[in-house]
Amino acid sequence: MCGIAYDSPVPNRGRTAPKKKVAVLNPHLDELRKRVATAPAGPGIYKWKDAEGTVLYVGKAKNLKNRLRSYVQMKDASGPWKQSFLRQIADFEVTVVGNEIEALILETNLIKELRPKYNVLMKDDKNYVYARVTVQDPFPRVETVRRFDPHDGAKYFGPMLSGSELVNTLTMLRKIFPFRMCRMEIEPVSQPKNPSPHPPSLKNPSPHPLAPSPDGGGGMGGGGWSIKMDVVCTHKDRPTPCLDHHIGSCTAPCVGTKTPEEYFRESIDGVIRFLKGDYESVKDLVKVKMRQAALEKKFELAAQLRDYLGTIERLQSGQQIITDTTGEDSDVIAVALLSGRADVCVMYRRGGKLIGDSCFSLSGQAESEAGVLAQFLPQYYGDGIDIPGTLIVSEELLDAKTLEGWLTGLKGRKVQILLPERGRKSHLLQLAEKNVQEKARQRELKWEAARGNAENAQRQLQEILHLPVLPHRIECYDISHLGGTETVGSMTVAIAGRAANDQYRSFTIRSLKEGDVDDYKALQEVLTRRIRRLVEDLPAEQEKWKGKGVTFGKALKKEQEQIETISRANPGDIGSDMVDYRDYVVARHGGAVIGMARLFVYPPKIPTIRSVWVHDAWRGNKLGQFLVRKILRGLKRGKMYLHSKASLEDYYAAVGFRHVLTPPPALREKLERFHAEHPDAEPSLIMVYDASQNKIDVSLSSCPDLLVIDGGKGQLSAVTAVLQKFGVQIPVIGLAKREEEVFVPDRSTPLLFPPDSPAKFLLMRLRDEAHRFANHHREKRGMKQMKKSALDEIPGIGEETKVKLLKKFGSVGAIKAASDGELLVILSEGQLRELRRLLPLR
Repeated sequence: MCGIAYDSPVPNRGRTAPKKKVAVLNPHLDELRKRVATAPAGPGIYKWKDAEGTVLYVGKAKNLKNRLRSYVQMKDASGPWKQSFLRQIADFEVTVVGNEIEALILETNLIKELRPKYNVLMKDDKNYVYARVTVQDPFPRVETVRRFDPHDGAKYFGPMLSGSELVNTLTMLRKIFPFRMCRMEIEPVSQPKNPSPHPPSLKNPSPHPLAPSPDGGGGMGGGGWSIKMDVVCTHKDRPTPCLDHHIGSCTAPCVGTKTPEEYFRESIDGVIRFLKGDYESVKDLVKVKMRQAALEKKFELAAQLRDYLGTIERLQSGQQIITDTTGEDSDVIAVALLSGRADVCVMYRRGGKLIGDSCFSLSGQAESEAGVLAQFLPQYYGDGIDIPGTLIVSEELLDAKTLEGWLTGLKGRKVQILLPERGRKSHLLQLAEKNVQEKARQRELKWEAARGNAENAQRQLQEILHLPVLPHRIECYDISHLGGTETVGSMTVAIAGRAANDQYRSFTIRSLKEGDVDDYKALQEVLTRRIRRLVEDLPAEQEKWKGKGVTFGKALKKEQEQIETISRANPGDIGSDMVDYRDYVVARHGGAVIGMARLFVYPPKIPTIRSVWVHDAWRGNKLGQFLVRKILRGLKRGKMYLHSKASLEDYYAAVGFRHVLTPPPALREKLERFHAEHPDAEPSLIMVYDASQNKIDVSLSSCPDLLVIDGGKGQLSAVTAVLQKFGVQIPVIGLAKREEEVFVPDRSTPLLFPPDSPAKFLLMRLRDEAHRFANHHREKRGMKQMKKSALDEIPGIGEETKVKLLKKFGSVGAIKAASDGELLVILSEGQLRELRRLLPLR
């Protein structure tokens, strides 16, 4: 890392002196390290700037965060250019792209345009490799080139970083769609009067497993040929037909075996579709040929086809081809609203290439993205300079037609405004949106890092909100859901006015059923779980109970009779079976048992809390929760189950339990037996407590100076009720989205903040972070849910068994259809019974 390095105290005994590490003093490095920590981890380009905003260096990276970190933590700054560079850097910008190729193109164009001081080696187009298809010729050829000429009439695909990768791809494609790569010019003359099935030069061609089929098709077969038309070849560089034809890599149009239409349809059209990204049709063709080869016991051919299939799938999951040979000029424009301020990103595409971007932070208050665009576009293009033919925008504009007409008049040619939904233009818009959001985040981080801003915001908050202390730790809460599914809560934290990402926490909501939408209840659950971590202190609580004459401990032998009496009196609540005082923790008052909870271990080693009971006179004091928490204190790892009335689900959720839909078989059978024996009893359920999710948490153990709730008076009232329930006094406010109004408890009108208030900006920044973090957590859960299998819900079937089942049968449907005998090869009888119960045959 940069800073003062100390020389080794070991004396130099005749050896070459080691190179000294040199201290680099730069007051901006600490700030830059903090910003780099939040940089995106994907591919893109970065620009290092000095304090005046001059670009010092442009680079590309597969992982922007790692690359930027390597600069600000540079361990060896011994080179003169490194020392000079590190002394000057004061700022950076990043542009996110889709892959390394896009990063290379953008880097090259920016280096040529900006000529930064520390970019010594200038790159040019010879870094790129393209596939060129000469569609302007009657019999097109396919070749690799390093120059892109948009005016020669050919189709170009690329660029690609690896020339060998492109050569290998074309070699594979020639085996599937035999095309010519020679430089000869072939012109059709006429249809031959007497087509010869075997011209002298083509008699008895060498068979090849991938050679074109006898009917002239471009598939992978073998056989003879017929002359279909006369052609004239000029610039001959080899005998015709050449070796390529004999090994099945070309259909020999040079001797008239194909008409131009046939040649294009059979040899060129598939190549173009593949290079455009249509891999599926080629994969389907290869699969058919592979199966055919296997049936014919041509195993070497089948293996080769299998390798081709692997190559196609690797290409499919890899880089996208982004050059558009139409040479279209377009600007891609996206807007981000963050903390009441608007940022706009314009990405420039010229001649089909992404050549650069500009981002603007706009002044004034912004209400909507569409409103920002409607005002930005006339100002940006008003001078009539460099207006492209297409503007790709991120929001629908009400006056788009009027704006198009005005821009067309300025340009003198047609200008269209597009809001794409899919395809290449949509991909570009997604890039622009990612970039403008990143620029907005970096703007806020720079604001935070500037000396004085954070301190001023804290002081202003203390003054306006009449806080007893400076709000050093501020927590903000938000709820996110998708139509009542995947409901989650988020907690973001600012410490000393700066976002503390490592203190952020997310909460999966447990108290709402699937489809329920209740932000108030979700907020109350989040705050209950959060505040519980602050107030839980078993020794202190036990002292309070002691002051009321209540003591706790393991049940004594002499209390066996009392426990039996209580159990018999409440059979529908706690049952009366297998009562053994040694399983119980009790609360005593005046020698009498006033509360108890039972820890029972069901085979095979399933710890369960049952028979939680509190005397009527002591209910409402959370004595039952305290007894349960005393038992949980001994659980260091693993899970604890609890048998509870359904009406007490929220009561135990406050301790950390959640309803489990598929309990272990032993507990499920016990529950079913209990309901059968006590048909009039209230419905009950099994809940689970996971020790790994309830560890001591540094963030949740820290007491906040201010709570900020994303919402208005309703959300604020819901949270205030939770604070009152726990008896804690933490200042809390609500920040309503629509008008960015700040509400406090017991006041019907919002508080007024000065214009451009740093305090309000800090609140809005924290609220936007909470919103972003909640959405991110919800999306992650949604993706995880999509990947779930029906096998996940079957008790006793773990990951290894699932893999074995899916490997053998291929799908859940096939597993359900399999016979018991087939399944018992992998499953035990107990596992099979559970599988049949939860995945019955229909």
